[in-house]
Amino acid sequence: MHDVHRRYVIPGDRIVEGNYRPIMNVVRTGNAIVATRIGIAETGRDGVKVIPLSGVYIPRVNDLVIGKITDHTSLSWEVDINSCFSAHLPASDVYGRDFNPARDDMSKHFAVGDMITASVLMFDRTRDPMLTVQGRDLGKIPKGELLKISATRVPRLIGKRGSMIQTIEQATQTRVLIGQNGIVVVTGRAPEGVQQAVAAIRMVEEEAHTANLTQRIKSLLNVPDAPEAPANSEAPVQQAPAPSTGNETEGKPEEQ
Repeated sequence: MHDVHRRYVIPGDRIVEGNYRPIMNVVRTGNAIVATRIGIAETGRDGVKVIPLSGVYIPRVNDLVIGKITDHTSLSWEVDINSCFSAHLPASDVYGRDFNPARDDMSKHFAVGDMITASVLMFDRTRDPMLTVQGRDLGKIPKGELLKISATRVPRLIGKRGSMIQTIEQATQTRVLIGQNGIVVVTGRAPEGVQQAVAAIRMVEEEAHTANLTQRIKSLLNVPDAPEAPANSEAPVQQAPAPSTGNETEGKPEEQ
């Protein structure tokens, strides 16, 4: 496995020199890669990036977000997506081309206070982002425990190939829906499992920058370590399934 080198940086710090690919929150200056954000710099086989320690959520097209309906006009709903930008969900996205504001009561579909899962359809920083609920598992969220974390912690909560969130879900018998805007919804049959999942998510948020976090999460949830396979074992190695919630994001940190 290729080594990944990490260290804390501030804007303007020279991270590394040489033929490295700039990935995220860095720029090339001459032969050097320079940080543009405060965070943890990672230098690896794929290139160089800085994982921000804090920051507001900036929407990107195709991001999966969780938002709250705050108001509506005759043509769209206004949605709080935990950003400095207020998003809009067009009524035509829900009702189709036959939408008629004089006939269709929008509040019967999404009311103020409803939580929804949506995808960012359009955004170019010159106007507020537009959302869509046309897609699998998008739409109104009927129930669940709501948490708000820093959007910069979302990649760490998902983990490499979904490993972190799978560990939490399997140990607590819950389903965790993660928006890339830092809103998380936890559902489960047992209140104790939901509380355990919430505690684990809070630990990830607070300790995302530290080493051996996965092991501490397993200890918190009483997850036993998997036994090592015998050296002469011929059993095939099974790969972990894809994460059940959340989207993989560019520039997510390597698993500790």
